[in-house]
Amino acid sequence: MDGMARGTELAILFADVCGSTRLYETLGDAKARTAIARCVAVMSETTTRHGGTVIKTIGDEVMSTFTTADEAAQAAAEMQETITDA
Repeated sequence: MDGMARGTELAILFADVCGSTRLYETLGDAKARTAIARCVAVMSETTTRHGGTVIKTIGDEVMSTFTTADEAAQAAAEMQETITDA
């Protein structure tokens, strides 16, 4: 196989700020950028806390990997809960 270990499983999580376009329209660029940066920080920190690795961030999105689907699901649930409560 071309460099990849056989049998290695990986969970991939894509998290994104829902409604970010509307945030820019209602809050203006500066406030929306600040709000989105906080959300991306929460998503990144939560990934790390649940044993994941942030592969990359693009705008309002975070792509992370986890060794198990359970870790990814727990991280996603915490991201949603934390951002909703903020």
